[in-house]
Amino acid sequence: MGRKTLNPYTLKKVIFTLGLLFAFCTGLYAQGGMELGAFLGMSTYNGDLQGERINLDESHLAVGALFRKYVYKGLDVRLGATFTTLSGADRHSSSGSTRLRNLDFKTFVSDFQLLAEYNFMDITERRFTPYVFAGIGVYHFNPYTADSLSNKVYLQPLSTEGQGLSEYPDRDPYKLTQLSIPFGVGVKYAINDQINIGAELSLRKTFTDYLDDVSNTYVDRNVLEKERGANAAYFAWRTKELPGHENDPYPADGSFRGSPKHKDWYYFAGLTVTFNLGSGRYGGALRSLNCPTYQ
Repeated sequence: MGRKTLNPYTLKKVIFTLGLLFAFCTGLYAQGGMELGAFLGMSTYNGDLQGERINLDESHLAVGALFRKYVYKGLDVRLGATFTTLSGADRHSSSGSTRLRNLDFKTFVSDFQLLAEYNFMDITERRFTPYVFAGIGVYHFNPYTADSLSNKVYLQPLSTEGQGLSEYPDRDPYKLTQLSIPFGVGVKYAINDQINIGAELSLRKTFTDYLDDVSNTYVDRNVLEKERGANAAYFAWRTKELPGHENDPYPADGSFRGSPKHKDWYYFAGLTVTFNLGSGRYGGALRSLNCPTYQ
């Protein structure tokens, strides 16, 4: 199973984001219907290096923070930030030809969302409600692999499929910060007047096929090495690393490497805990945290 770890840099970003969201409490007026909380769960991705919807071998810890504001009759507006690692590897594939390709990737993802959330029941009366949500998101990624010494090698600058090379004018370099459409479902329960817990599944529709740096066909090896160096050709095709394939020829220009037919996706599943802010039904958390409230 994949390692469920976050590096120190990731933890600093998470703590910083949580701190920013928590700082809202000192300036909030008693308007009611506001929540501040956290998300803890798992992530996975679906693309050219991961054909299955869910693969536990390539799942990773995901953490985040959220701020939710009641708007009108079951409708909430929600801001969120989620941080995770995504990865995929041909060695997990059930297809022999895919395993022979022998590619892999990892990327840290910073994911930010603005969502509209609809609750099917009034949680202030029933203490429980299912909900759905959708909105717009922006995320940052930067796929990398590892060399024989376990050093990180970032893939986007290598133009492994000819992106940005004059010989392949139809292949533009992919941007590392992009928009997404986040949507999903969940359920939440009010433990008391101050604390709510929930569980949710959240999907991200992206507009890129390069989360994993794989999308199209191989390009001419000589062109790639001339423009980007020998490393670019080496990390574009790693079949020669497999025992018995050391003398396999480099794929011809235009040979299948990935499929551009479907864009990449990634998913989150996990638990939320939120604290109600303000006065009345939503006031206990502010008072228990010694934050100022205003009448």
